[in-house]
Amino acid sequence: MPLNRSTLIRISTIDKCLQNRYRRWTIDDLIDACTDALAEYEGRSNRVSRRTFQNDLALMRSDRLGYNAPIVVRDNKYYEYDDPEYSITHLPLNDEGLDALNSALDILRQLQGFPQLASSIDIISKLNEQISRHTGASAPAMDMEHVTGYRGEKFIGQLYDAVRKEQTIIVEYRSFKAKQAEKVTIYPYLLKEYRNRWFLIGEKAANQVPQVNIYALDRILSVEIDAEHPFKKCTDFDPAHFFDDTIGVTRLINDRPRRVVIKIDRQQAPYVESKPFHKSQKVEQRFRDGSIQLSLKVVINNELERLILGYGGHAEVIAPPEFRQRIAESIRRAAARYEKD
Repeated sequence: MPLNRSTLIRISTIDKCLQNRYRRWTIDDLIDACTDALAEYEGRSNRVSRRTFQNDLALMRSDRLGYNAPIVVRDNKYYEYDDPEYSITHLPLNDEGLDALNSALDILRQLQGFPQLASSIDIISKLNEQISRHTGASAPAMDMEHVTGYRGEKFIGQLYDAVRKEQTIIVEYRSFKAKQAEKVTIYPYLLKEYRNRWFLIGEKAANQVPQVNIYALDRILSVEIDAEHPFKKCTDFDPAHFFDDTIGVTRLINDRPRRVVIKIDRQQAPYVESKPFHKSQKVEQRFRDGSIQLSLKVVINNELERLILGYGGHAEVIAPPEFRQRIAESIRRAAARYEKD
C-alpha cells in the first residue's frame, strides 16, 4: 500500500509518544503531537482530524505493514502500548511494509538537511537499518539532485523557522554586484528552491512602498533575529500563489503575466510536450513537419530567457515582439563570439 511522508511522520510521532511511559496519552494529546510534527516538518497549520488519526491507529494495529502494534485504551481514555518494550522500529516487517517504508524513507531522507528533523533522524535511521537487514541491500532506489557544499544550506533551518514564526531578521548579505556585504532588516515571507539553489523572499523594513525582495541563500553571510522590529506582513504578497505564473524566482509584485508564443521544431517537440515549460503551456498549432507552436502565460524574466536559449536553434520566440527581439539579441551576441574564431 502507498505510504506517504505525512503518514510516516504521524506514525513515527505516535510511536514515539506511546514509548514515553511517563505520560498518559489521550486521543487529543496524540492528535496535538501529530499536528505539531506536521507543522514542524511541512509548515502545515491544519489540525490532524480524528478520522485520519483513527486510520493511522488501524494501520499500526493491523498486519498490513507487519506492525500488529499492541495499542490499548486504558480507562476508556488513555492510549498506550500493552507491551512496554514495543516499538515499530523493533519489529520485522512483511514485504508490503518494507516496500511502503522504503518508498517513504527514500523521500523523507531528502529532507534530513533540515535541523527541524533532528529529533526524528534516529527513528528514520532505525527504520532504514531494519529495511536493509531484511532486503540485504543498503543502496537507495532514488537519487535526487543535491549540490554538495552548497553555501546557503546552513541557513535553511534558521530561515525556515523565521518564516514560520513570523520573526523579523537581520541578514548580512553580499550580492554578486556589491563590493562588500551590508546588513539588511527583513520581514521573511517564503523560502523557495529553484534548480538546487535556495532563495528567501521577503521585504526590506526600509521599503517605502510594498515590495518583495529576493535573496540567494548562498550570498548570505549571517542571520540573526531582530527582536526590536515587530514583524510586518505584506498584504500584496500571497506565498501560495505568488509564483504561479513565474518560471524561476525573478519577479516583482506588480509584474503581470504575458502571452508568450514559441515555436519548437520536430526534434524537440516531443520533449517539450512531455515536460512542459510551465503549467499554462498550450499547444496552439501542429505543423506538417512535426514542429509545434505553443503558448505560455508567464512573467517574462531572466529564467524564461535562459530556458528558451537552452534549446538553441530548436526554439523560436514568435511573440511578444519585444521578447523575440531580446532573445534574438542574445543569440547574435553568442554567435559573434564563435565567429571570432
